Order: sequence, then structure tokens, then C-alpha cells
Amino acid sequence: MAAREIAPELQKLFDEGEEVYSISRLNCINQCEYQAYLSYIACLPKKTGVWSALGSSIHDALEKCVKGEAEESILKDAINKELENLDILGIDFPLDRNGNPTLRNNWIVNMSKFAQEFKTPKGKFETEKLILLHWKDNIWIQGYIDLIRYDKNGVYIVDWKTSSNYDKKHLVEAGRQLVLYALAMQEEGYTVNRVSWCMLKYCKTTWIQKNGKPKDKISEWRNYIKDLRSVLEKKLSDMGYDEVDTDALLFQAEQDNSMECLPKELRSQFKTVPYVRDYELTDEVIEECKQYINDSIEKYHKCGNVEKNFHPCDINKESFFCSSLCDFSTSCKYWKEYCDQLKYKENSEDEDDLF
Repeated sequence: MAAREIAPELQKLFDEGEEVYSISRLNCINQCEYQAYLSYIACLPKKTGVWSALGSSIHDALEKCVKGEAEESILKDAINKELENLDILGIDFPLDRNGNPTLRNNWIVNMSKFAQEFKTPKGKFETEKLILLHWKDNIWIQGYIDLIRYDKNGVYIVDWKTSSNYDKKHLVEAGRQLVLYALAMQEEGYTVNRVSWCMLKYCKTTWIQKNGKPKDKISEWRNYIKDLRSVLEKKLSDMGYDEVDTDALLFQAEQDNSMECLPKELRSQFKTVPYVRDYELTDEVIEECKQYINDSIEKYHKCGNVEKNFHPCDINKESFFCSSLCDFSTSCKYWKEYCDQLKYKENSEDEDDLF
């Protein structure tokens, strides 16, 4: 995503010495206090990882589509641009446990199919809206809402996501961002009717069952035909197709990752769209979010600007985060010390061996 210019109203808060937090800053100190020090106190340059680099061009392209400034076809170019940027920066996707580029390949297939199927939503929208939520005293929370749809009854907030779908364990953690957006819009006087993520790697396929009730199936785009195989097989059988013809049709559909080769009568029974996952704004999740914000800000206040007050995470337990996800793995003294000790231990063990 192109670097944003600092909005005048946000710059005014900085100039007046107000404390301004984002959800990223709040999450940072809870993941690792020392990472928060390096990022927000020492302001050291960050290492760009694959997950932080991905999504920017796609977000920009989606914004242009919603604004009516471009056709959906630019999404394909945006995906290619994402991959080119990674190559230019020398950033690779992690390999799987067998040393294969599975994550890269799956990402390309999922996002390419999304780009092929995406249709710009209809309605009155605002994109990349700056929110400034006055928390208390001289403390503010800032953020940018990807997409807001306005109607006479209120607003609908949507956040584009290129990440994997959230499991139950991480749902509340991920939902805090949407809660903050809702609180900010409510402070502006709007009624928030709905908040959602649009999970770009996933789709939702809907069809009508024999009992007349609709049924949904959530899949990664790359697997959506495979996940529907049993349903498609039954419907083809009901239409009079024998086992040989059914297997041939479904084999081709899976190879193409498309229903285009299937009979029109069958295709018309299914509707596949990007997966929009709603998040329920219950009193419990709102209160949890508010407590999280207060606790996180208190951590910053407690640590102040003194480096020694910011403790590292438990590297033994969080070594994957430190090595692969942390923005400061090349400048963190604690991670360097851990790696040096590990290397020394390995060398010592080697010296004890005869061969």
C-alpha cells in the first residue's frame, strides 16, 4: 500500500503532544515488550517480512474498484505486482516442512481465483477512512477502515483480509480491530449495523437442498470444487449422469478449479462469492476490547522510555515468532544472544563426538 500522508487532524494531535495508539501498537507490546521499544521508542527500521509485505497492492486495487476508478481486471495485475515486490525485496515465502514452496503456490492459486471471480459491490461506500477515537484524557486511538457502506439505517464496516481464516482461539484477538472501528463510528454519531472481514483467500458457495433450505460451504478458493465434489456428484446422478460421465466431468472441474465444464442446469444451482465473515459486537467482546486497550496503554506507561523496562518475550517458547515474524530479528540483542548461545551449545556437543 502506498505510504499514507499524515492527515492534518492526526498531525495536529502529534503536534499537541497527545498520545496516539493504533491496534498494531497495542498488539506489539503484548507480543513482546522489547519489540515495542525498538519499534515505537527507539524507532529502529523494521525488517519487512512476507506477511507484512503481502496485501498492499491488492488493497490499493480493491480501493480503486470500489471508487469506480478501475475495473476488476486490475486485481490480477495487483497480485503479480505483489509477487514482483517480494522478488525485488528478496523476501521469500516460508517453505513447508518438506522444503517445498507450498505456501507460495497456495497463495497464488487462492488469490488468482479471487481476482478472477471478484465483482465490485454496489452501494455508497467510503474507503480508507481515518478514525480517531478519543479514549480518555490526552489519549487517542487511530486507524483506517478499509470499507464502509452507508445507508439510511447506519453503517456497515468491512476489513479486507488476505490472511488465513481465524480459528476460535484467535477470534476475539482479531476482532478487537473491528470493535475499535465500531466504537469510533459510534462516537461520530453513526449506528453500526454490521462489522465483517472479507477473507480474500476464501469463498462461500450456496445451494438449495432438497428440503428447500439453503446450505453454505466455506472453502479456500483453490479447493472449492474439491470440497463440493460429493454434492456435485449427487446432483449429477439425480440428473441422470452415469458414474463414468460424472467422474470425467468432476475430474475436469477439479483440474480447472471451475464449474464451467459442468452442465448449465447444474451450475445455475450454485452461487460462489468471496467469503464475508461477520463478527458479532456483543457486550462481552466490547468490554474485553476496552480492558485490553487500557491494559496495553498501562504497559507503555509503566515502561516509560527506558529500554531496560521493556522485557523480551520468552524466546524459548516464541522462537518461531522471533525468527520468522518479528520485525526486529536482525536488531534484537536478546535474539542475537539466544542464537549465539544455541550455536555455542551445538559446537560444544560436536566437539564431544568422535565423528
